[in-house]
Amino acid sequence: MKFLEELEEAKELVVKMAKLVQDAIDKAIKSLNDQDVELAEEIIKGDDEIDSLEVEIERRCIRMVALYQPEASDLRLVMGIYKIVSDLERMGDEAENIAERSIFLAQEPPLKPYVNLTLMAQMVKEMVNDSVISFLQRDTLLAKKIIEKDDFVDELYHQLERELITYVMEDPRNIKRVIHLSFVARHFERIADHAENIAEMAIYWAEGEMIKHHRIKEEGEA
Repeated sequence: MKFLEELEEAKELVVKMAKLVQDAIDKAIKSLNDQDVELAEEIIKGDDEIDSLEVEIERRCIRMVALYQPEASDLRLVMGIYKIVSDLERMGDEAENIAERSIFLAQEPPLKPYVNLTLMAQMVKEMVNDSVISFLQRDTLLAKKIIEKDDFVDELYHQLERELITYVMEDPRNIKRVIHLSFVARHFERIADHAENIAEMAIYWAEGEMIKHHRIKEEGEA
């Protein structure tokens, strides 16, 4: 059936897009740790491919709805794909933002070893990977684990914010680097939020209901 063939092609493009985002995250934290300006510039240039994939996948989704008029779970899948590529594109933008911060930070000595930022990068990269898997495989258990993992990323973010404040208190001349590092942490935290959105779409496709973060927590506590 032509619809199923086009649907599979769209899924493959989503996987390709997710891999590009994960690669951008890897490069972003490496450019920061290594003060590698060339690598940061590579991320910025590479964002165009992520943007192009978003446009192509959205075009295919609109075409499938118009031509085949899918119903029930098929319609939820197509509309879910249309929605999650927007989150993937924004993840790419956040990685690009980190690269831009890295270029500035490379001009001065590192304020500190970026242990928590590296841990955040690893966690959000895993969340991106797992969120797309949970969506394409209708794996609601994995989706709920991703949503729960977002709490750990949030805690790392707040912990880092508190730590960075102490560097300003010790020496006000650190403020510029602290501001940029704070934004880097915020960009990673936002990537995790977008992964959480994809996980919620996985639950929507599988169960036909849009489940929010707090409801999953309440079910777990019950």
